[in-house]
Amino acid sequence: MRREENVLDRMAEWCEEIAGRAGSRADVEIYMQESRGLQVRAFKGQVEELRYSHGMGIGIRVIREGRLGYAYTTECDWQGVRRASEEAIHNSRYSEPDEHNVMPEPEEVSQDELNIYHPQVKEWEASRKVEMALELEKLTLSFDSRITKVEVAAYADGDSEVFIANSKGFKSWYQTSHCHCYVFPIAEDKGEAQTGFAFDANVKPESLDLERVAREASEMALSLLGAKSHPSFRTVVVLDRMVAAEFVGFLASALNAEAVLKGRSFLAGKEGERVAGELVNLVDDGLMRGGFGTRPFDDEGFPSLRKELIKEGFLVSFLHNSYTASRAGTKSTGNASRSSFREPPRVGASNIYLLPMKGNREDIIRQVQEGVFINQLIGVHAGANPVTGEISLGATGHRIRRGELAEPLREITLAGNALNFLKQVVILGEDLLFLPFEGSLGAPTMAIEGVMVSGRG
Repeated sequence: MRREENVLDRMAEWCEEIAGRAGSRADVEIYMQESRGLQVRAFKGQVEELRYSHGMGIGIRVIREGRLGYAYTTECDWQGVRRASEEAIHNSRYSEPDEHNVMPEPEEVSQDELNIYHPQVKEWEASRKVEMALELEKLTLSFDSRITKVEVAAYADGDSEVFIANSKGFKSWYQTSHCHCYVFPIAEDKGEAQTGFAFDANVKPESLDLERVAREASEMALSLLGAKSHPSFRTVVVLDRMVAAEFVGFLASALNAEAVLKGRSFLAGKEGERVAGELVNLVDDGLMRGGFGTRPFDDEGFPSLRKELIKEGFLVSFLHNSYTASRAGTKSTGNASRSSFREPPRVGASNIYLLPMKGNREDIIRQVQEGVFINQLIGVHAGANPVTGEISLGATGHRIRRGELAEPLREITLAGNALNFLKQVVILGEDLLFLPFEGSLGAPTMAIEGVMVSGRG
């Protein structure tokens, strides 16, 4: 019998034992996670930081008559589990009863090859990964004589195993790996300095494109030299695909059913209504092959799904786990999420993205003719409010004149409301990019008309 099957059988036995101790028809869930990670940061041809991490633990959730108790342990044997389960049972006695505290009924999960793990992350020696960070810095500095410094060049990776068993009969596991690299170069000319950024991510190290990352980051920094502010005006704004993906992350917060049920989302109460232009189709796909947020099941054992959130501009669905789905009178969308075994499941996106359409960045800029191209947002978390939808974000970019990028811009601000932005989307490109943050956020280059760009001068 494979090791994984032995682990799951043992966890299932523990669930039965704990349920018997808890009584009152209690439901019990055991979530076990083991994670490893490596991070390398290079600076001036030297290793500035080399950090390895390894963590393993078990979270135990007990639901008795609607009362929830949770506890965790890093001792992954029966003695540790028994002590943590006693604490979880104790905690459940003092929590408020809530009929919506439920665990999902077992359902069949996908057996398809999801391409979310590759052994190379573990097989490669740390020295080889160090060389990648150093090479990324070297490539960036050699791109142009005006690239005088690299603030940081980094490589990071990790792999994890997740096992879930509960007293309803569910038991399964999965394994993931990820790696990424990024660089922040500084371009200097005539006493002025500008910073660029680029990254790449994959499931295995050898697939990372260091040359592309160095080139894109350097080109961004160089393109901003000589940037100035601009008098305020209303215009068409073209968002770089990385910036557009950050906007998708903002939408994911507003589509989270926990926020919606608490009235902390500008999309609350708008299900079935038109909230965006007809070009806007937003999907969350937990089964996307090779996706950074792909899993066969979510963090409470519900099967991962592909679901439409906004379809041709209409709000179709929110992101749910079993608790929020019960409160809303619907079914889980497979979006239970936890950052680690130390916490019970909440709601989080998997691979959430805008469906691409046609054209790359250059095509869209030519089509727009006159406007502003945005390649970087400043203060996204502080300047975008998912409760009200109000947006006021610092940005850098370029004027678009006669279908080409013209003078660089800085000290400008994008101001408005997210609903208006969504309804004013006029072009979506085909160059879909995913950011491996908050699950996985994806978008192509996007054009929005009638945006107020505030500046000075």
